[in-house]
Amino acid sequence: MFKYSQVIKIIIIFFCFNLFNISFAKSHNIDQSQIERIIEEYLIKNPESIKSTLEKLDETLKRKKFQDTITLLNKANNPSIKHNNFDITIYEFFDYNCGYCKSVLPLVTDIIKEDKNVNFVFVEFPILSQDSYTASLATLAAQKQNLYNEFHISLMSVKGKIDEGQIFKTAKQIGLDINKLKIDMENPEITLTLEKNREVAKLFQLNGTPAFIIGNKIYPGAISKNQLKEAIKIYRNR
Repeated sequence: MFKYSQVIKIIIIFFCFNLFNISFAKSHNIDQSQIERIIEEYLIKNPESIKSTLEKLDETLKRKKFQDTITLLNKANNPSIKHNNFDITIYEFFDYNCGYCKSVLPLVTDIIKEDKNVNFVFVEFPILSQDSYTASLATLAAQKQNLYNEFHISLMSVKGKIDEGQIFKTAKQIGLDINKLKIDMENPEITLTLEKNREVAKLFQLNGTPAFIIGNKIYPGAISKNQLKEAIKIYRNR
């Protein structure tokens, strides 16, 4: 919400730059107090037009903030499955110990297989436990062995809570070199990715998992396959 004083300042700036130039104002001895009085009278007489202008400004600022945050997210170096000529990007924030995240795994894999115009980004967002954080370190490190997707799906398929023992047991089962994996988990770039993900989540006010960003909207919580497909359709028909 804008304060009244902010409204005055915004309109004064607009008024000065668009209706007056400096030389005109000087030649007519118009000072700031006079302009403010004119604006205040206009506000009183035309409250709806001011409200409409501010709402449009607010919406523009929100869109810019959203896009700036997406830009930051794109710099986090999260794993993705990108089809050629994709026309929409879907981001999923998840935690390996989140039951709801595990429940949406089938629909996520289906969409990736069925829709060849989707760029799907896996946003590691471990918030439930230290084991969740370890799991994210491990899966991101698995990229060095080109086994992120397999490791991600395998961990998400584990029923119940996962701990460090389960993480490395699963890693071994899918063929990861455990010694190399542990070394790669110490890479500061991986920690930086998780820090950026957390920063983005804070900017988007995301406090739980799963959460999806589909096109230009945020969808918190688990969603159905139909809801996911409908969200994609809405974006494409915008």
